[in-house]
Amino acid sequence: MTYENESADLLALPLRKRIVFFGDSITDNGTYIRNLEAFFLKHLPEHRLEWINLGISSETAAGTSEADHPFPRPCVHDRLERALAETQPDWALICYGMNDGIYHPLGEERFDAYRSGVRRAVEWVRGAGARVILMTPPPFDVTSTGGPALPAGMDDYSFERPYVDYNAVLDRYAAWVREYGEAEGLTVVDLRTPLGALIRERREADPGYRYGDGIHPNEDGHWVIARTILSRVFHLELERVPAWAEGGHSEFIRLVGERRAVLNAAWREHVGHTNPNKMETPPLALSPIPL
Repeated sequence: MTYENESADLLALPLRKRIVFFGDSITDNGTYIRNLEAFFLKHLPEHRLEWINLGISSETAAGTSEADHPFPRPCVHDRLERALAETQPDWALICYGMNDGIYHPLGEERFDAYRSGVRRAVEWVRGAGARVILMTPPPFDVTSTGGPALPAGMDDYSFERPYVDYNAVLDRYAAWVREYGEAEGLTVVDLRTPLGALIRERREADPGYRYGDGIHPNEDGHWVIARTILSRVFHLELERVPAWAEGGHSEFIRLVGERRAVLNAAWREHVGHTNPNKMETPPLALSPIPL
């Protein structure tokens, strides 16, 4: 493990930050955020970072929703103003795209809605005085999906019946995120390259390897996301999964995960969201306090 000790603010390892994550079900799952917190608690406990997970399953930045989704997909702009007011973050990481193309072939109207939605989110976060960090949408691995994947030219598509080359759509979305982030002087975390490499390496070793359900990565994918954020945002190089976290089953990481699950749910319900699946949680004031 190495890290740079630069004088510039964006290159210095922060001692105190409130870091908020906005995203869809991949962020809602919370595993990569658990990994980040566990890493800092274990190796850099003097850096008292507060991690707030506001990922919401099914959410988009674009406001798009496929016809046969069980409910209209939530949009981050339904809650972003309140979320920023309630959390008052120093940094905000934003990761959308997987749901925004609603599993269809590339369409200019949907693509434009995605670009507009991300731009608006960036403007809101900047307006709240927080640093914006963009993450590219992770890969869609059609080989790992459990249902049928459809060719181009069909009347409709959905997460259960996705376009067979939907990953190429996400390539376009990710390329735009990188271009936009560079033009705006934002930090951009490219998740597609390391996750794509993970999928290829695992499948070469085991042709039956499944990358979760094709949308949601499994444990090894979440460690790749955490490792990439550590490298790109914190300038820390994690060469492998720590021995204390192998498989995510150590007592330490289990306890971090249990605490995070309570905090995640409490923050989401405190801020509010339009996903109809709500959770009964203790009031935020009664949830575990930051370590």
